[in-house]
Amino acid sequence: MLEVEKLQKSETVTPIPTLIRRSFNLSLFYKKYLSANGLPIVSSEKVADEAFFVARDIVIKMVEKEPQVLKNLISQKIRLAIMARTEVTTDIPEHSDLFQAFPGTDWNKRARGLGPTLARPACSVSEENLLGYNGDPYRGESILIHEFSHAIHQIGINLESFNLKLTETYQHAIKSGLWQNAYAVTNASEYWAEGVQSWFDANLESRPADGIHNEINTRNKLKKYDPKLAKLILEWFVDDDWRFKYPKL
Repeated sequence: MLEVEKLQKSETVTPIPTLIRRSFNLSLFYKKYLSANGLPIVSSEKVADEAFFVARDIVIKMVEKEPQVLKNLISQKIRLAIMARTEVTTDIPEHSDLFQAFPGTDWNKRARGLGPTLARPACSVSEENLLGYNGDPYRGESILIHEFSHAIHQIGINLESFNLKLTETYQHAIKSGLWQNAYAVTNASEYWAEGVQSWFDANLESRPADGIHNEINTRNKLKKYDPKLAKLILEWFVDDDWRFKYPKL
């Protein structure tokens, strides 16, 4: 077995392998590593090992239907970075310049997880959301599923035909009066990410809508409420019995 294949099949959180650090140009900030079928999950030394296994299982489930999506992410050097509960967004090396690049936003207050770009190839998520710690500001939902769905959309799929279809589906939903006073109405990208969250039962429910969430937080509800979005999501994700379960401590 080649060294890279051994690394992809590891069942133990380890120090960053030299091959992975070089291949993905990983900062020395990162000390811990686990592979999600070749996509690196990394963190500082402060993150509990259990968070890695939760993250790995979610990532693998999300790319199960279309393995090419994972290959595309790996080829673009995307990695999943876990923030310790004591760390902030700009501690993540790939996001350390956000205050300079996008002034006027307090990124450490705004976000405990971000999707990747080619310029900043880390998809980030917090330890407390993965493990359900008290004080998690997103208690009950999965920020990993939301942010990784951005990675899948913008880098894993990255097809003009898909973007056109998503835009048409989003515009139809808006014209139909769907998702009013919910985050999904923001733009086509957030519409997709919020939909994928609900596909995996990983969203919160709010009646009435509170500006972020509405009553649609499960796959069954999504299929009835916005069948066009559900159909588009089904093209890329499995429709089986697996659902996200927020950790109960």
